[in-house]
Amino acid sequence: MKKVLTLFLVSVLILTVSLVGISFGKSNVNEVSDVTSENSITVTGQGVVYAKPDVGFINVGVEIQRKTAKEASEENAKIMNQIVSALLKLGVKEDDLTTIDYSIQPVYNYPQNEPPVLIGYMARNYLSIKITKKLANGNLDTGFMGVILDTATSNGANLISGISFDISNKDELKLEAIKLAMEDAKKKAEVALKVVDEKIMGVAEINISDISYPVYGNMKNLAPESAPPIFTGSESVQVTVNVKFIF
Repeated sequence: MKKVLTLFLVSVLILTVSLVGISFGKSNVNEVSDVTSENSITVTGQGVVYAKPDVGFINVGVEIQRKTAKEASEENAKIMNQIVSALLKLGVKEDDLTTIDYSIQPVYNYPQNEPPVLIGYMARNYLSIKITKKLANGNLDTGFMGVILDTATSNGANLISGISFDISNKDELKLEAIKLAMEDAKKKAEVALKVVDEKIMGVAEINISDISYPVYGNMKNLAPESAPPIFTGSESVQVTVNVKFIF
């Protein structure tokens, strides 16, 4: 009986020691896994890509004031139809014409110390014209844009709200700018780490922001003598990246 009891006590002691050992083992593993050692450097990189615009936009309009809204509307429509017809004859596609504003508003006279007096109605119609015609060298035909302006004004347009340009493959240029920005950031990080005898081991974080804006330059005037001169300039696509490198 005593022998059996002794063996039982020994077994309990061994089991207890084993459990305590397992418990300490888990504690040590957890402590090691919770400790992190990370050396990092955050660098800003920039990439800029320049390109000539290959799409142009011209906004022209007609503004007519008459005694009644009907008269103003009808005369405005007559002139605008005349402008559109002339543009189509030049080769402008109907799909490239977009009405961006149309309104008919009352016009009042405001005598001193008297109630406002209705004197007529103003009809306003704005048309956006998209130009994609190219020259033999692939550049946007700004001379054709000049012809369009001259044609529109000679057919009754009395409003010119602005001329703008854009790039059709801007998304591709942004990807190229991102590549340049990342290369710039990496180069800066490598130079900084070389001073302290360290090397890039990985990347922890990347933040990308992009912005595009026109940069106007002195480009050759391609417009004919009868049309106003138009310059496309160039447009830049700029990307900024903030990269956190691990070393």
